Amino acid sequence: MLKGYKIFNIDSKQSRPKDFWKNVLVYKDHMMNKFASSIKTRNKFVCPLCGSQKGDNFLSYNKYQLIDCSKCGLVSPNVDFTKLGNHGVYDDEVYKRDVRINVLNTYDYRKKTLAPERLNYILEKTKISKNRIKLLDVGCGPGYLLSYLKDNGVKYKGLELSDFLVKICKNRGLNVESADLKNEKDGSYNIITLYDVLEHLTDPITLFKTINKKLIKNGFVIAHTPNIHSLSFLLMGKDQNNLYPFQHICFFDQRSLDYLAKKTGFKVHSVDYYGLDVMDYFCMKNYEDRFDYSSRLKDFIPLMQAIIDKQNISNHMRIVFQKSND
Repeated sequence: MLKGYKIFNIDSKQSRPKDFWKNVLVYKDHMMNKFASSIKTRNKFVCPLCGSQKGDNFLSYNKYQLIDCSKCGLVSPNVDFTKLGNHGVYDDEVYKRDVRINVLNTYDYRKKTLAPERLNYILEKTKISKNRIKLLDVGCGPGYLLSYLKDNGVKYKGLELSDFLVKICKNRGLNVESADLKNEKDGSYNIITLYDVLEHLTDPITLFKTINKKLIKNGFVIAHTPNIHSLSFLLMGKDQNNLYPFQHICFFDQRSLDYLAKKTGFKVHSVDYYGLDVMDYFCMKNYEDRFDYSSRLKDFIPLMQAIIDKQNISNHMRIVFQKSND
């Protein structure tokens, strides 16, 4: 019955650490308290993608307002980015603790399950053979994908802004630097990956113009980013775990992706939808109801998620951009 559906058997117990939902709530409250002064009045809104000042209220988390841009379709918060600063947000001690709990404690599982699937997806979409790949992973995080690429002899390099993550990668023997993307040699890569990066950008146009220069002719960008127009956002609203105040700045849809590509010398090659809507929803309910739905429904969750993915309403998008030759 599910022929043609892609089923991911992801174990929530291994991919989500203990007290996952509690940590999400604590972190959101911490960020709201720390950066509340950066929230602007509604009439000061400016879209970080197209610069338009027109938009409709989309979703609120306390006084933190997300606005749907009328011109390009990007959903973004009404905040003054100059009051955030990368180091203020990403070198925050609570953020570091959150990363250690939510990612490092599940590092081996992510490398074993997510990394091979990501490499296979790259090979499928780009049609570039593994031995010809020259890949730059921008915002590589703790590097579990790069560790897998290294094990498989794939040529790679990682860039990461957070010093503590760079140190983690280097301790694992990975080729990762905190260097600026602009310093990379033009035309050095045939694939640049942006896993969970698009949503953090305060100036997507400038970054993509720089990325374009670093790619060879017909090179690819592979990006994964949350889909705010998804079933889990509909069900969970402001409590959805991908709503990270002051960190997740840009929520794209097809219209805003097309706008980004057109302005920066790319074309949207493909968009696929694969998410964790069902797992995330039951993680929330586990916490709220003090009942382990995830274990009781472990066989149901991946099947239901496959159906949601097929309808293009799951909470993550995979976007493949290709450098255009216009």
